[in-house]
Amino acid sequence: MKNFFEDEFINKRVFSRLVKEVKKDQLDKTINEIDYFNELQRHLLFRCDFTSEQNKELDFIKKINNAKQQNIQA
Repeated sequence: MKNFFEDEFINKRVFSRLVKEVKKDQLDKTINEIDYFNELQRHLLFRCDFTSEQNKELDFIKKINNAKQQNIQA
C-alpha cells in the first residue's frame, strides 16, 4: 500500500485529476448559487416598483455579475 501512494504516475495522474474534479464541483456549486441570486433579483424587481434609473443600475450590476460568471465558466 505504501508503494501505491509513492508511485509517481498515481500522484501525477490520478490525484491531480481528483483535485480538478473537486475544484470543478465547487465551481459548479458557486455558479448555481449565482444563478439562484440572479433569480431572486429578478423576483425582487418584479415585486417592487423601482424607478427606471434604479432598474438601469440594477441591470448594469447584473450584467457585470453575469460577465464574471461567463469568464469563470470559460
